[in-house]
Amino acid sequence: MNARLRSLIKKEFIQFLRDKALVFLVLYIFMEIAICGWALFLDVNNLPIAVYDTDRTMESKELIQKFHNVENFEINAYVKDSAEADELLANGEIDLALIIPPDYSTNLAKHQQAKVQLLVDGSNAQIATTALGYAVEIIRDYSSEIEIEQLGITDEDLQRMPAVTNSIKVLYDPELKFTHFNLLAMVALAALFTGVLLAAGAIVREKEAGTLEQLMVTPITPSEFIIAKILPMGVIKMAGLAVGVAIALLLFEVPLKGSLILFFSLSTLMFFSGMGLGVFLATYAKNLQQALLLCFFALFPVMFLSGTVVPVSSMPAFLRGMSLISPLRHYMTIVLGVFLKGVGIEVLWPHALALAIFGSVIFAFSVIRLNRGLI
Repeated sequence: MNARLRSLIKKEFIQFLRDKALVFLVLYIFMEIAICGWALFLDVNNLPIAVYDTDRTMESKELIQKFHNVENFEINAYVKDSAEADELLANGEIDLALIIPPDYSTNLAKHQQAKVQLLVDGSNAQIATTALGYAVEIIRDYSSEIEIEQLGITDEDLQRMPAVTNSIKVLYDPELKFTHFNLLAMVALAALFTGVLLAAGAIVREKEAGTLEQLMVTPITPSEFIIAKILPMGVIKMAGLAVGVAIALLLFEVPLKGSLILFFSLSTLMFFSGMGLGVFLATYAKNLQQALLLCFFALFPVMFLSGTVVPVSSMPAFLRGMSLISPLRHYMTIVLGVFLKGVGIEVLWPHALALAIFGSVIFAFSVIRLNRGLI
């Protein structure tokens, strides 16, 4: 490293660390992972429901008790008619209504099919689908109990009956805690967002202050200028990443089955790619507002194509192909591989190579843009 580059890096470190608000913001973004861990989850618990029981018999009360016995639902109201249930659904006071018809127990006594109705608020399809799954499972299990009882089958007879059983083994995350995936995804998103936004903002800030032109007439090369700009950010981001990982491991007990050294080493490639993208976008922006708009224009496709929102396998074929150029997709594979699967570089090297190629290409284009004086 020559003296010119050392001096420039020293200047950027001093300038960056002087901005206490910016340093705090970088660290806070990674600390927000704790908020995401508490607030974002897919499990449906204490979902408010209403019951419209027109049968009012022991049999209907037994079914209602089944919903009482699970933590997924909380019965908030017993309504007098279906119109009241519709009103509660429309007002958002409940998410599901259980309607039991007046002939429910009569049909059971006659060994006939007894029907119940479920009304669900479908405005949030994800919650509605999960809630319906839980409700249908409760009703199905209760129905099986009634069928076995009416057929006079004992537990011993049931065990002797031919049946197909499955042996399920969940690998990597046996408890199937969505919080684990969610927190690791937030770590990856924070690494990407801070890299792109900080790098773009640093370049545009020089442009708006009028100092960029002064720097460009000095012996400093475009590559030296970019390296000096991103190195202080990379150090602060690595500290922020360490805070985020500590929160995930200590506060939410996310398992770590691989090497932390490998994780932080490969995270530098993600920082490299993210900051390279930010610098490249900044070469097209004339002010901070344009830079932010360009960054969000690029970040949302990168995020959606990463598999953090929708599984890549569920995407159309052409989007699955496009997802290969998303650095976040490769970084998510690295994060999940290190923390949950415990795999090493022998498995993760294709994704590390993809990040290195992406970062190198995007930085090369940034240097070309600077050399041409187009910024």
